[in-house]
Amino acid sequence: MKKIIWMGLLSLFSLQWAWGQHFPKMDTRNYVSDSTYFMPKKPWLAAAEVFGLNMGIWAFDRFALNADFARINGHTIKSNFRRGPVWDTDMFSTNLVAHPYHGSLYFNAARSNGMNFWQSIPYAASGSLMWEFFMENEPPSINDLLATTFGGVELGEITYRLSDLFIDDRTSGAERVGREILSGLISPVRGINRLITGEAWRHRAHKGRTYSYVPVNFILTVGPRFLAEQEHSKHGTTSMHVGLRLDYGDPFEDKFYSPYEWFQLRAGFDFFSSQPVITQVNAIGALWGKRVWEKGPRTLTAGIFQHFDYYDSQLRSSDGDKIAPYRISEAAAVGGGIIYYKRAEPTDKVDAFGAFYLNGVALGGGSSDYFRLDNRDYNMGSGYSAKAFSGLTYNRHWGFLLNLENYHIFTWKGYDPDIDLSTVDPHTFNVQGDKGHSRLTVMEVRLMYLSDKKWNISLSNRYFSRRTHYSYHEDVNRSTYDLRLSIGMKI
Repeated sequence: MKKIIWMGLLSLFSLQWAWGQHFPKMDTRNYVSDSTYFMPKKPWLAAAEVFGLNMGIWAFDRFALNADFARINGHTIKSNFRRGPVWDTDMFSTNLVAHPYHGSLYFNAARSNGMNFWQSIPYAASGSLMWEFFMENEPPSINDLLATTFGGVELGEITYRLSDLFIDDRTSGAERVGREILSGLISPVRGINRLITGEAWRHRAHKGRTYSYVPVNFILTVGPRFLAEQEHSKHGTTSMHVGLRLDYGDPFEDKFYSPYEWFQLRAGFDFFSSQPVITQVNAIGALWGKRVWEKGPRTLTAGIFQHFDYYDSQLRSSDGDKIAPYRISEAAAVGGGIIYYKRAEPTDKVDAFGAFYLNGVALGGGSSDYFRLDNRDYNMGSGYSAKAFSGLTYNRHWGFLLNLENYHIFTWKGYDPDIDLSTVDPHTFNVQGDKGHSRLTVMEVRLMYLSDKKWNISLSNRYFSRRTHYSYHEDVNRSTYDLRLSIGMKI
């Protein structure tokens, strides 16, 4: 299952690097050709696809990979219900990136069968429940149920809307094949449904999209990144960093907007170093929003936003050991926020924006300096986060950004420090990690030059401050920074 999930993630991100478009407002004279297609609701087919998805992945794990956890029968299912959910011991990336992607497939089974955003949420939850209680011989996982459901909803709606951008039923030939492949790579379940129903080759007078038009801003950046601990720069690592930024919709265009009519996606990937390949994923999606104030060039929007954040790192210490100086995740988080924008005028060449978010985190994760059990070397828990983003653009060419993020995760369910972790059964040792709490603060300063020909160059410096308090161990503080020089292209 893990291999399938990671293949899907890599396909998704590589596709997003390769393709992006800016869609202007629709000309009403072409309304017929750009009109939306309302898919009929098929709730039972969506449920069958969630069931079939789980059965297919299980069959691959059992018969192709011969995985031990896939050896299930009536006794294992009964045992799972008797034991109940526990905190599992999978890797950081598996629990907090791969499982949310898995949940997005459940969610898209419903979305691609005509269900709306809210109606699709139970399908993500049900698919996760089925997998945890029936499809493995290991106890159900509390963190998987949360990450797969809530993270799956966010990544699922984002991938569904992105796949919609490439659908155009007016086209044919090589262009049509390319569009269907791209759409299917972003949202595999939707691509399968279009093949099953014949939508993949059906020709229409309109595009056949769920959404008629949407403004999209896509920027791809590439450049060197140097990461090091504050007091041990000589042990730092240099990588080739690939970043993407995607802005979907306009939070100021409408007086009111519905779920994910506006969202942002940021991702970072590091190559040719000891760093993890996926080092950063950040998504903010509006569940509800409203323009609350407008005066001249100034606009203020407020709303409720869903958040998905993931930071990972790896360095070698002075002793040569591999360490993760900072890690943080909020896979299930929601809260309030405000977004401010001031557009430049002929007498004033300065654009300014700012945003502030305050969230509750139902499931998060963070670095541990002591907990080592099976594949787990991190703590899980819940808490809160606060984010502030601001920026200025002068004469539409020079930009200055200042961002601040603060994550605070509390690990409530710890363990007796006298226990030797090497002697316990990882499937029955039900803990979140080291009891205590961890705070990660990320501060970024960035200077940019934006050309008239859609390319840009930027220099950024980020500071990561991780402070972890342990109830039964010595506290640990780590300060890490990175420098990035990036060349980007707006596609």
